[in-house]
Formats: sequence, C-alpha cells, structure tokens
Amino acid sequence: MKRLVFLAPTLEQAQHVVEDLRKMGIEDEKMHVVAKDHQMLKDAHIHEATEMETSELETDMDWGMVGGGTVGVIAGLAVLGSAPFGLILGGGTLLTLSLLGIGFGGWLGKMIGEGTPNALIEKYEHALDDGQIVMMIDIPAERLPEFHHMIRGHCPKALIESVHIFHDDPLAA
Repeated sequence: MKRLVFLAPTLEQAQHVVEDLRKMGIEDEKMHVVAKDHQMLKDAHIHEATEMETSELETDMDWGMVGGGTVGVIAGLAVLGSAPFGLILGGGTLLTLSLLGIGFGGWLGKMIGEGTPNALIEKYEHALDDGQIVMMIDIPAERLPEFHHMIRGHCPKALIESVHIFHDDPLAA
C-alpha cells in the first residue's frame, strides 16, 4: 500500500481528483484531505482527514507504551529484588507494574501525540495558509503509475510524494 501526498491548488481541482478516485474504485476512507476551511470540504462532500492522519497520535502512543512498559518492568524487578516484599508479592507484582506502566505510558503518549502535528502535514502548513488543499490517498502500490497520471491531469504542477504505509487500515497498527 502506498500513500500519495500532494497539493491541490483549488477546491475544484480537489473535487475532480476525488471524483476520478471514486471512479477508479478508491473508497472515501482511503482519501484523507486537509484544508484550513473545514466547512468548505464538508459542503463539497470531500472526506476530511481524521486526527489519526493529521497528528502523531499513533506513533507517540506506541512509544509511550514502550517507555511505560519498560519503566513498569524495572519497577517490578526492583520490588521483586527487595527482601520483604519480593517474597510476599511474587511475580504478580512484575506483571501488574508492567501493565500499569504500559497503560500510563500509552495515555501520556496519546496526550502528547494529539498536540503534535503530522510531519507530512506540517511541511505543507504554508500552502494550507494560502488556501491550498493537502490530499493524502492510500492506493495499491501496483497501481501507482495509473494514479500518478490521473493526478497530473488535474494538478499538473503538483509534487506527488509517495510514502509506504505498513498497514491497510490506519486503526490496524
């Protein structure tokens, strides 16, 4: 699966791209569109990108869970190593502290990730301020040339970035 990222200078160009994508069999859930004017996208019936696509929520939450789990394991081992508590509490302490660390780290990572803009979107911030539209389209890798050609037909000056995505569903990570 590939994600194509490019700028559509106008709403009309974005609408033409969306129409052709639908004709080519791409569902709205695979189209992630970002604009400063949210109502404009809604009125044009264009699927707007969710927080998962516009922030580092997923990445930061994953790293938070890894860090929290590590701290939880270390704390659990410290408790197991202490003389009176280690014998009484046993291995359940290690498991409990690890799970608590994963949960707390994930929550903390989520809070940080919600406020961190996606790196792909962040570099287009100046264009968004000028009224342009960022389009992110998830397509099968084997159909890449076909989609490039179609996008070039509607947005001839667009710089089309191609990013490999490791899962078909953004929520499947």
